[in-house]
Order: sequence, then structure tokens, then C-alpha cells
Amino acid sequence: MNTEPMPTPDEARVMLDRVGQLGASASAGASWAHIATLLTLGSATALGTLALGVTTGAAFVTVMVAMLVWVLISIWFMVVFGRATRLGFGKRWPAYMVSWGIAYVVAILLVSTAEGQGLGRGIIGAGLITAVTVTSAVIEARS
Repeated sequence: MNTEPMPTPDEARVMLDRVGQLGASASAGASWAHIATLLTLGSATALGTLALGVTTGAAFVTVMVAMLVWVLISIWFMVVFGRATRLGFGKRWPAYMVSWGIAYVVAILLVSTAEGQGLGRGIIGAGLITAVTVTSAVIEARS
């Protein structure tokens, strides 16, 4: 049983407009923190992948740690300062992360057996990651 009075058509229209505004602001394009995270994720993993193709041993581990630190810093920034993060990610974010994940796996597969001799494979992997994350950031910035 509904005990609340039915809104008038004008009240209903105002309520629907308000819901539309709230939905639009919640799912609107990501804030600068999200775009920065996409670009940092792309640059850190692309440059890291490139470096992994030409390093071995301790240098390899150093590159991995540095890459991880920058990725974590950018994610922390996004979580703390990103308005859309607090409201819930938009519909596009999972697609960005899946695209980046696929590109990163392909890039790592390319350089995983390089043993310091995979500059060409590193360039291909880094280019793939760069293309995916920059395209995602551009889409997000325009949305």
C-alpha cells in the first residue's frame, strides 16, 4: 500500500528532470584524475614494457618496481580525488581496463623472452599499450 500522494504531472516532470541530471552527473565523463590515471597507467606500463625488453636481472626488477609504484600512485590519486570514483565508475571504465589488460598481456608476452635483446618487441608492446590508453583517455575526455 502506497500512502504517499501521487505527484502532479508538473511535479513528476520536475522529479524526472532531477533524476536525469543526477544520472548524467554520475555517469558523465571522468574527472581529470581519471584521465590522468589512464595516461599514467599507459605511460608507466608502456615505458616499463619497453625497458623490460632491453634489461635483465636487477635492472629488470628495478623497472618492474618503478612501474608498479607509479601505477599505484595514479590509482591512489584517482580514488582520493576522482569525483566519479566516489559516485561509481561509469560504463566505459571496465572497457578501458579490459582493453589495457589485453594490451599489457600481449606486450608482456612479446618481451618476456627477450632477455635484454627485445628492443623491437618492446617498441611494439609499448606502442600497443600507448594506443589503447591514449584512445581511452581521449574518449573519456570527450564524453
